[in-house]
Amino acid sequence: MSTADRVLDILVNEGHYSQLPRPFKVGSISFDFTHALVAGERANDIVIVIELQGDTVEDGVVRKVMALTRALDVMRSKRPVTAVLTSGQPRNETIQSISKVCRVLPVGAPSGPDAIGAVRDWLSVLLPLAHQPAVETLFDWKAELAVALPISSRSQFVETVVGAAAQGKDAVEIVLADAITRSANAAMDEGDQNE
Repeated sequence: MSTADRVLDILVNEGHYSQLPRPFKVGSISFDFTHALVAGERANDIVIVIELQGDTVEDGVVRKVMALTRALDVMRSKRPVTAVLTSGQPRNETIQSISKVCRVLPVGAPSGPDAIGAVRDWLSVLLPLAHQPAVETLFDWKAELAVALPISSRSQFVETVVGAAAQGKDAVEIVLADAITRSANAAMDEGDQNE
């Protein structure tokens, strides 16, 4: 599988992009890139994948990208464009020229056991954020707290705070505010009795 095909696979399967036909049209002008995709629900990006090979004339690539972005401007499109350059190593001038009109991701041709991971890292700006597991699934905080607290410090108040923690920050704040109010009221009542 070529790097361009890996890019396509990751963007379609993980980023939920839709592949555009080849060639695709903007207005009445046809554009032909290795792959072209459009983002799904939450984004409106257009991603063009350009496979650079030894015989690729980079000036032609720059002209095609410039023409695409100009056509989108004429059509008053608000879609940002990202050019993913694969396989060959582009010249710095090529990257600088294309980056004037769109985002450029020079992926190259990663190889080895983590080639897919390297490509995914390059494409991470185009992919949705991964949902991290909830903290509760990472460790049993109640059990760790029970081990960390000496038995002598365990009281009804500590148990109440720990019980409230499972319901969130607001519940803990209510328990603490209630405990402070009760302590302050008890101290004031004691002061009144001593007078």
